[in-house]
Amino acid sequence: MFEPSPLPLLLSQLVLILALAISAITDVRKRLIYNWVTMPALLAELAIFTWSGGTAGLRDSALGALVCAGAILIPAIPGYMGMGDVKLMAVVGAAAAWPVAVLVLVAVTVAGGLQAVGTLVWFRLRGQGRPKYVPYGPSIAVGTFLAWWYVANAR
Repeated sequence: MFEPSPLPLLLSQLVLILALAISAITDVRKRLIYNWVTMPALLAELAIFTWSGGTAGLRDSALGALVCAGAILIPAIPGYMGMGDVKLMAVVGAAAAWPVAVLVLVAVTVAGGLQAVGTLVWFRLRGQGRPKYVPYGPSIAVGTFLAWWYVANAR
């Protein structure tokens, strides 16, 4: 498992925080996670890990992206989730890298489940039917930050 040095790690985290913040806000407001956010962020994460760790860094970052995006792609194919969610999870996975990406995926899944249940309860309490859309961007951000906090404090 490759670990980047402090400067590349800081750059990676800044790219990730910016992508998550923008995507969570636009997902809530406009129901969109934009390619102009996710694609440059994904390329930046892969480049940072390559710069810091060569082929080992690229391998671990790309594997993290594939694990996180691949798991979210499964419900996105029939339309239960958007492809923006898949691309944002690729960014998250690339920043987490293998094997931490698995922990991030679990944390994001739990955050998404809690958000879905909370949204359903909120709509029922207000006498409304099921929501047509639950933005997953905020769950991706919250789950990612919880996983990052756990990793930082477990050492």
